[in-house]
Amino acid sequence: MIEGERNVTTPERSRRPKREEVRMRLIEGAMQAFAEKGFSGASIDFICERAGFSRGAFYSNFDDKDALFFALYDLRTDRIHARLSRIASAAQGADDPLAFLARELQDPDEDELKWDVLNKEFIVHALRNTAARERLLASREGSKARLSDTLITLRPELAKSPETLDRFCRIFVAVHEGELTQLGVDPSLKEQNSLLVDVVEWIFST
Repeated sequence: MIEGERNVTTPERSRRPKREEVRMRLIEGAMQAFAEKGFSGASIDFICERAGFSRGAFYSNFDDKDALFFALYDLRTDRIHARLSRIASAAQGADDPLAFLARELQDPDEDELKWDVLNKEFIVHALRNTAARERLLASREGSKARLSDTLITLRPELAKSPETLDRFCRIFVAVHEGELTQLGVDPSLKEQNSLLVDVVEWIFST
């Protein structure tokens, strides 16, 4: 090294997060923000603060807060249906399918109770907003179609009776959402068998 010359180390440039990573962190930040302040109370600035990004990053990924909610909705739906599909497939090889289903359906997903509060709050928002209601209806119809596939896995003959299948799906969703509300208000109900077990037994016996 030439005399008088300093050995300068060039600092490493921090890795710029990929677009999908930014999007996922915004979704996760939204879940935290909504859990703290609710859908209506959580501003876009507050969501960005929880995610660690600017408003520019937000608007480069989502048009508005509703769009962010539906990204979160889709992520939650994917996780829930993956779990239900896994349970239904595994039940086929169980010695006692109903007992197996009873065990697996007993406890909700760890984030499901928090999600239930947000979901119901958004439903109230959607009932007052036509665009949000139409988008929510489309998302719920897509979720019901996936649930139909799971129920057909449990009872293949349901594929031949679309009206019965649709009714079973609506009952399953209504009981599931209602039970989550009950568990949120009274956690002691976790000690009892899930009402979904009764619904599944009814589906098997009908």
